Parts: sequence; structure tokens; C-alpha cells
Amino acid sequence: MGVIIYTAAKMTGRDQKEMVELAKENKKKFESLGVTVLDPILEENVKPLHKLLVDTPMSLLKGYWKRDKEMIRKAHVVVDTTPEMKSEGSAHEIGYARYFLWMPVIRLYTKDTGPTSAIVFFEDDLVVRSVEEAAIQINKYWGTWCKRFLWRLGIYNKSYIKAIWYRLLKWF
Repeated sequence: MGVIIYTAAKMTGRDQKEMVELAKENKKKFESLGVTVLDPILEENVKPLHKLLVDTPMSLLKGYWKRDKEMIRKAHVVVDTTPEMKSEGSAHEIGYARYFLWMPVIRLYTKDTGPTSAIVFFEDDLVVRSVEEAAIQINKYWGTWCKRFLWRLGIYNKSYIKAIWYRLLKWF
């Protein structure tokens, strides 16, 4: 099986048509380069209308939230496609993937205004400037089961004992 990504993105307060078009464009580019995409914008069937996405009813939001977590668990890598936009939902998704599931996280800055010096360079696995660069790097580092296994083994060797130790210290 090839590599599967989950694309985290700010949704609330954005133009729906712009979101849907960008999600479709990104999915097409990623998949042309051998990366399978799980995208919440496309999964939720956001209508491509020139209006802001606001106030999703809680009954729908709870289902989306649950399904997003399922998609993250199914993915091998999380790609934040809107890192320059503040999003509570994306922040929680990235936290879940990185700190609970210990998954690779990539920040995709497609605008020229992306950082050259920022915490993302320490916390995240990659910071890239294009979908094409992201797909190439994803395939390079996580494109096969063996590559994902070796990456995860490295993370466990580097972090597991420290993680357990720090959690134990919190008890005192």
C-alpha cells in the first residue's frame, strides 16, 4: 500500500468555494505523485459557494470530528495545508497526530510569506513550499511500510523513555 496523508486545514471563516477548489487541486497534485489523500473538506461535501463557512450545527460537527479522527488514524502522515491561518481544529488534529499517535507532520506554506525561522522547524518533520515538494518528501521518507517503520522506530528510540519519564514525574 502506498502512503496516505490527512490534509488538515482551517475551515471556519473561509470562503467555501476557495476551500473546495484548493482541496481538489491539492488532492489531484498529490495523487498524481502517488500519495493518497484523505481530505475533510471533500469528505464533508462543503458546497463550493462564495460564502464563508460558519456555525456548523453541533450535531453535524460531532460527526465530522469523529470521522476526522478516524481519517487521521488511517493516514500515515498529516499535512497542514493552511499553517499561516490560526485554526483550533487543525491545532487539535495536529496535536492528536503528533503527540498521541506519534505521526509525521508536515507544514505546507504555499505563499511566499512562510517562515524562514520558526518553531515549526523544531517541532514538525518538514516545512515545504509546494504540494509537489511535499509529495516528493513524503514518498522519500514515508512512502513504504519499511520507511514508516524505521521512522517510527527512530522516534521511539529518541522519545519513548523520555515521554514515560516525564509522565511519571507529573505524578509527584
